[in-house]
Amino acid sequence: MKTQLFILGICTVSFLGVSCRQSAETEHKVFATPLVESRFDRSKPLEVVEVAQAIQAPQSLKLSQIASSIEYYTVGTGNYTVKQVISLPKDSAFITFNYPRIYYRKQNNPSKRYGFKALDYKWNKEMNGLNLFYDKKTTRMFVALSGKTKVTRKEGLDSHPCIGELSPLDSMLTIYRYVFPENLPVQYVINAEENQLIGFSSTGYTLGHYLPGCGEPDGVMTFNLQGDLLCKFQLKEGQMADTAITKQIPSFKTFYWNAEQDKMTFMIPYCDTIYQLCDSQTIAPRYVLDFGDNRIDLSQVQEGLPKGKIWVKSLFENPQGLFVGIFQKASPIVKNWFPNPIDYKPTLTHQIVYLKKEGRTISIPYEKEEGIQGFINDLDGGLPFWPDGQTDDCLYMIRSVTEMRKLVKRTGSLKQQKLLQFLDNSNVKERDFVMIVVR
Repeated sequence: MKTQLFILGICTVSFLGVSCRQSAETEHKVFATPLVESRFDRSKPLEVVEVAQAIQAPQSLKLSQIASSIEYYTVGTGNYTVKQVISLPKDSAFITFNYPRIYYRKQNNPSKRYGFKALDYKWNKEMNGLNLFYDKKTTRMFVALSGKTKVTRKEGLDSHPCIGELSPLDSMLTIYRYVFPENLPVQYVINAEENQLIGFSSTGYTLGHYLPGCGEPDGVMTFNLQGDLLCKFQLKEGQMADTAITKQIPSFKTFYWNAEQDKMTFMIPYCDTIYQLCDSQTIAPRYVLDFGDNRIDLSQVQEGLPKGKIWVKSLFENPQGLFVGIFQKASPIVKNWFPNPIDYKPTLTHQIVYLKKEGRTISIPYEKEEGIQGFINDLDGGLPFWPDGQTDDCLYMIRSVTEMRKLVKRTGSLKQQKLLQFLDNSNVKERDFVMIVVR
């Protein structure tokens, strides 16, 4: 699928043995007749990420097993946490979404404020901070917004979420007056109703489809930016859990595009399967997360969750591996060196790695004495690494300068030279946060 034609193929899926299944008995709310017929690609076997087995026998991993280079960028202070990063390969730079602000970052250059400004309540909160899509061909940014105004916010009135289209990058970096949601040059209303936004691009968006009164989606629907229904895809069978159940159960969803922006990987709430949009009419299941007996079964939930149940908190990927942050109820949480929970990150109990070439699932051990968990950094002897996000084939981690200066052990090795130059730079302040990028 090319970015110019964003379509999520939606069809009937029959895949037994995983949590997402199809039923001909499920009734759907009819928006319109889908414009495109769809296909389901089962040509490759579904890869199983053995989470339940891996957490029984943790193993250490080296950073060189999933990356070959490492770079450091200052990305502001803790006042505005980085929620999303976009790689700009042609510029050798990044855009960072320091919620709710946007910046342009390039090595050895002062950061620039991007020319769009929106208050907290203006952003679409369904996106978990993944509110930006940068079209590499046009250099235009597309932003997912709540559609709320001062009036609708104050009076509690319904708002219409939308996707805003901004001018090309050069214009937005040299603009004299900020663009605000109120004066967007182009915006597209999202035809959401009771459904929730899963992902979007410069040509369309994907919604999780919710039956009335249900808190669990039974599938997805995709639309172009003009609001036309393109396809439907039913991903689950049977009775969907109602909101009385799901409001007390944690959920997770995410999406990300590959470097070419022609494939979108996504997860929907309460589903253990990871899907990929392959082209304008094809979707393929790529991975399934096997939680064993600790999987959450919404049909058996009465009040709360028993100890040991597992759910996903983060999901990232690069060419070497899949990286899944999970939370297991009543298990020790990963803490920082204070030691405290890391308040600007999802709270995790386990860090799961699926090595693609080996087809092997590993749980990284938690080193309580060090207060940090992750890949052993054998690239430059810096902090252990665990991704907080991805962009193209890059993974990145956010850490404070204070934390790095406190914990990095100076070994005298030549491979630490660039790292120590960065840490000893007087222009790098204690209040700064750092984006550590590995490729």
